[in-house]
Amino acid sequence: MVVAFAVLGGHASAQVEVTPARRDSVEPQAERYVALALALAQRFPQEVDAYFGPVSLKERERSSSPTLQQLQKSTDRLLGELRLPRDMNSRRAELLQRVTSFDALLNTLSNPGKSAFDEEARLVYDIEPVPSDPAAWSRARRELDRLLPGEGSLADRVDRFRGRFVIPVSSRVAVFERAMQECRARTLAKWRLPQEETLDVTFTSDVPSAWHRYEGHYHSTLKVNPEAVAFLGSAIDVACHEGYPGHHTQFVLMELEAGPSGPDIEKTLVLLRSPISLLREGAADYGVDLVFPPAERLAFERDVLFPLAGLDAAEAAKYAMVHRLVRQLGSRAVPILRAYRDHRLAAQPAGKALQQAALVSSPGPLLAFEDQMGPFVLGYTVVHEQVERYIETRSKLSGEDPWAILRRILTREDLAPLGSSSTMLEN
Repeated sequence: MVVAFAVLGGHASAQVEVTPARRDSVEPQAERYVALALALAQRFPQEVDAYFGPVSLKERERSSSPTLQQLQKSTDRLLGELRLPRDMNSRRAELLQRVTSFDALLNTLSNPGKSAFDEEARLVYDIEPVPSDPAAWSRARRELDRLLPGEGSLADRVDRFRGRFVIPVSSRVAVFERAMQECRARTLAKWRLPQEETLDVTFTSDVPSAWHRYEGHYHSTLKVNPEAVAFLGSAIDVACHEGYPGHHTQFVLMELEAGPSGPDIEKTLVLLRSPISLLREGAADYGVDLVFPPAERLAFERDVLFPLAGLDAAEAAKYAMVHRLVRQLGSRAVPILRAYRDHRLAAQPAGKALQQAALVSSPGPLLAFEDQMGPFVLGYTVVHEQVERYIETRSKLSGEDPWAILRRILTREDLAPLGSSSTMLEN
């Protein structure tokens, strides 16, 4: 089943030509960076999350399949050129950051599992993982204990409670569609998007969870496994994170901001493991709470989604509190995953710790994700917290709407919320 979400109103906008028209002194290096990343995709297709640049460049690289060592040598030469003393304009500085991260990714792929968790976070994502607040985890657990008294561990009690709010399979598509419509409507009330913006959603078991790809020209595709939206709270989380104001909207805004000439060519290629992708994950999670403050989320779930799913709306308030508290414990998984990645904790005790301490109901897939992606999990935990803290602090100091700050971060690809050592823009 395919569902299309498109802007029904709003302003007409100029048609964007994806092929970058601008040329400057760094354009040849930018094209070489994209070519190197596309060549990597021939061996590791999962590493390029999206590409919506010139088709000719993609076709040219399709026939090549260099080794990692060859890619590393070419990337090192490119880095040498970008570091030569000359005018370091903003585009050159940003490209240097992208190529530096790409170089670190190549090294990680060449030596899988060799880098420590924190070292890989610094080299690939340009982030210094900051410790979360253990006191906040303790408060969340105490509140959950109060809300869910009874026999068994807290993890068992949470799982039993959540099990009462599984959406019937026959209703999942309808519930998710309604959640997506609401996320979109609330986002459009804050951000004007082009008329031709579209998001095509397909429900399929071919993906393990939800998988978004930006196709260019304000168009995205999203594949959703119905099992990923089995619980009522997941409908809003996935719809906002992947669609509005999440990943789809992030790319639409970026392309819209670029104007008629389109984005610089290096921005038409999206490496999955990169600082900007990590920032987008944290921003997408932050967007869930921005669209749905707690009271408004409760009202919408109670009055719309619970009846649509055939669930008892009398328990909506308690369910919302439990869902929010479990989300707050998300960053509790990071030190466990760090110990697992750094070979200080074996799989079985790591899985048990994730269940009991972080209340992860299915730790196996999370550990498998950690095996493959390493510190990328920081995007959903620590970076989410950093984006929230950064935007809320700036909003209080300046009086600016958080929506405006978030938009500026996304359109300018400003890494400041990461605490990056190579922030692209001045704060």
